[in-house]
Amino acid sequence: MVKHNRRTQVKIKNYLYLMPSLIGFIGLFLYPFVMSFIYSLQYSRFNHSFVGLKNYVELFQTEAFRLALKNTSVFMGVGIPLVIVLSYIMAYAIHIYKPPTWVKVALILPIAIPSATVVPFFRGVFGTLLDTQFAMVGVWLIYIWRSIGYNLIIYIAAFDLMDQGPIEAAMIDGANTLLIHRHVIVPLTTAATQFVAILSVMNAFKVFKDVYILEGNYPNQNIYMLQHFMNNTYRKIQYERLSSAAFTLLLIIVMIIGLIYLRRVKLWRKK
Repeated sequence: MVKHNRRTQVKIKNYLYLMPSLIGFIGLFLYPFVMSFIYSLQYSRFNHSFVGLKNYVELFQTEAFRLALKNTSVFMGVGIPLVIVLSYIMAYAIHIYKPPTWVKVALILPIAIPSATVVPFFRGVFGTLLDTQFAMVGVWLIYIWRSIGYNLIIYIAAFDLMDQGPIEAAMIDGANTLLIHRHVIVPLTTAATQFVAILSVMNAFKVFKDVYILEGNYPNQNIYMLQHFMNNTYRKIQYERLSSAAFTLLLIIVMIIGLIYLRRVKLWRKK
């Protein structure tokens, strides 16, 4: 009986410790999430008539939204695989050649640099490029510069903790470097790659801040992203359209992370 009372007291204390976080999650995330979804099904913020998926249909009929969706898809479709591959190669090179500490610091430093402080540099380097049809190249370069530090930390840790036994066995069997990477190292670092992929998706949406500071609300149409559309829609007080765009963006994120998770489950079942 005494043990049961102690366990009950411990559970109550645990719930009390969790309560502030739970209240914050409900008040700051869950409630706004539910209300945004409700707004997306209403005629407008001031007219609560239920219209079903009408706002979503109108959203996809909007030229600005289609342009933003296309640019965001191109940006993420090329930028995310590119930053993952570059991060893998650079992290492996650091793992093998052991460069000086200042090299690692220089690669990881962009994580800590505020966007506003590097705007003059970006404007000087990419100013002309961002006004051309190749503006997306400049955004990719900014994204890689911003994101590669996070990925390097994860990959370097993965390479340092990697089991050397299978690699040594493959070398004894006469496998070359390419075969060792393909059949040994890449599978051993699959978990790290999937985590890097999720981080890269999250960081892809953070690039908007840099592009916004450089180009404002209405940049070159080749780099007009979903965040630009949502920001401009908010300024026009079109909450129903903003909510529809937000849930469309959320669906894209969930689909990408879901595909990464399914890939991991598939690889795990093969093992």
